[in-house]
Amino acid sequence: MTQLFQNLFAYNYQINQALGDRFKSYDYQLDPEIIRLANHLLNAHQIWLDRIDGRSSLKSPWDDFPIETFAFRNQELHSRTMELPESRDLEEIISFKTFAGIRFEKKLSDILIHVVNHSTYHRGQLALLMRGHGLEPVSSDYIHWATI
Repeated sequence: MTQLFQNLFAYNYQINQALGDRFKSYDYQLDPEIIRLANHLLNAHQIWLDRIDGRSSLKSPWDDFPIETFAFRNQELHSRTMELPESRDLEEIISFKTFAGIRFEKKLSDILIHVVNHSTYHRGQLALLMRGHGLEPVSSDYIHWATI
C-alpha cells in the first residue's frame, strides 16, 4: 500500500479510536441517532472490505451493534485494511453487487479512497449531532492529525 494510503488509514483508525474513547467518556449514554450513525460508519467500512474479499457478512449498512464495541470493531477493520498491501494490487478491479443487487466494478484504490471519504463525511455528521446534544465531538481534521 502506498504511503498515502497508509497515512489515510492510520488517520481514519486513530480518529475513530478517539471517537470511541469519547463515546466511552460519556458512559455510552448517547442519543440513538448518534449510535446509529457511528455503527453505519464502521458497517460501511466492513461492507467494503467484505466486497474486496468477495464475501458478505452484514444484511444492511445500518445494522445495529452495541456502541461499546465501536473501538474493538474499528481495530478489527483497521487490521484487515492494513493486510491488503500484501495480498492485493491497488489497480485490481473488484466486482461486487450492491444491496439492491446492482453489479459494479471498481478499482481497489478507488474503493479505499471512498472508505476514508465516507468515514470523514459521517464523522462530520456525528460532530454536529453530538454538539446538538451538548456533547463535545473529537477534532477530526486530517491536517491537524498529519505530522511533518
